[in-house]
Amino acid sequence: MFLVLEQISRNLNNHEFFYQLPGLSLDSKQKIRKQIRVQRQSLSEFDQQSAGLAVFDQLKKFHRYQSAKRTAIYLANDGELPLSAVANNIWQRKKYCYLPVIFGYRHRKMHFADYHRQTPFFDNRYGIPEPDIHIRNQIKPMDLDLVLMPLVAFDKTGNRIGMGGGFYDRSFAFLKRRRYWKKPCLVGVAYDFQEVEVLQNDDWDIPLDVIVTPSRLLIF
Repeated sequence: MFLVLEQISRNLNNHEFFYQLPGLSLDSKQKIRKQIRVQRQSLSEFDQQSAGLAVFDQLKKFHRYQSAKRTAIYLANDGELPLSAVANNIWQRKKYCYLPVIFGYRHRKMHFADYHRQTPFFDNRYGIPEPDIHIRNQIKPMDLDLVLMPLVAFDKTGNRIGMGGGFYDRSFAFLKRRRYWKKPCLVGVAYDFQEVEVLQNDDWDIPLDVIVTPSRLLIF
């Protein structure tokens, strides 16, 4: 394991890993989802883990990551960028790490459950592992300080599209009603090739505060 991590770090230092393609100018969210998901799923496990370490290096520069007491992450699925290095760092710093739990499929909202090395899991209806934690031990979205969320595509103004379920947009819709104290900070996590030229923003879409990729940190 340590040899693998050492090789990944060496590749990063040599700048051998950063996937960058020209921005896409597609007018259909479904076309964007299909094209980028195919690219994402084609990455090797090694390339995914390399990207995860590079994103962690970017996050260490971000003061709101360092100061956050309660940070939500996600378990990578469908080729998403993995955050295992981030989770380990949160635990090492004695901070709190959370994972999303679907709270009522009808309303498509989420709560967040404490995540640690002994957390029990079950597969939800989408086949994605969720913490098997009683609702009384879950917290609401507004109780978080920082949220690292997956996405399918993003643009330079902070717009994102996800898988189309709308779980994050509905769960953090309260942020649109706040003028000043905007917490938590929403951070989109992506590979560089997931950037597109322009995304049309729907009224219900919640824009990101930050986007982090293996090569950069975009703060809006």
